[in-house]
Amino acid sequence: MRRLKILFFWLFVNKNNVGFIEMLKFLTKPKIHRIAKNYIDKIIETDDYQVSFKDTDKVLYWPKSFPLNRLDQVICETFDTSDWHYYQKQHTIIAPGEILLDIGTAEGLLSLLEIDKCSHIYMVEPGEKFYKSLQKTFIPYKDKVTIFNVAVGNEDTEIMFSDDSLTGKIVEGNEANAQKIDLRKIDTLLSNNEKITYLKADIEGFEEEMLKGAELTIKRNKPKIAITTYHDQNDPKEIIRIIKGFVPEYNYYVKGIYEETPKPVLIHFWI
Repeated sequence: MRRLKILFFWLFVNKNNVGFIEMLKFLTKPKIHRIAKNYIDKIIETDDYQVSFKDTDKVLYWPKSFPLNRLDQVICETFDTSDWHYYQKQHTIIAPGEILLDIGTAEGLLSLLEIDKCSHIYMVEPGEKFYKSLQKTFIPYKDKVTIFNVAVGNEDTEIMFSDDSLTGKIVEGNEANAQKIDLRKIDTLLSNNEKITYLKADIEGFEEEMLKGAELTIKRNKPKIAITTYHDQNDPKEIIRIIKGFVPEYNYYVKGIYEETPKPVLIHFWI
């Protein structure tokens, strides 16, 4: 049903830079569990799951409180270059020496696989469970990473946040298991003029608010940007307007079709 809805959007609404052959390949792709198995070497169960992958010595820690099968989607998005959620398309490849700002790091697989290539990686992850697993994953690379356990937006304040679900969410009032965390602008986190060359963002519909709080950082650095746009709260046209309002010379292209709406999955920006 999901693939038929996407095909309908592609035929009658918007192709979002998905060509005919690419659509055929999408419609006939194996399910994500089968694709993910091609990349996993082994999984060891300890306090967290320790996941190792083929063709790399990197080990990822995945919180045991989250379903292990949800890792399949993450693996496909990070390893499968044909996935529309894959960040490194033609103009947004992570190059040697890149300084990556990974907003909505979650489990950190993208950053882990690119850590040797990057000069430094700044990670932003509000969820306490993922934050603790990130600390374990990146112990061997502690001199090359900075991990912020905060949410990001367009003001500096505090919010209530629940990470009972995989995606986490901002909540109102005293919802069970929610905790108070800091909300910070990117411009505040990088207030000492830290340089970035690449900005990746997937923060469950809060991308527009994040961008408004990153104006100085984007204007100063003009990084490559790969940003998700398919969440309910997002307006892809508004995201384009915001970023090109900061730096008019940005080029961009949209990519992919979301299953619930014809929104693009990602927008890629580069100078």
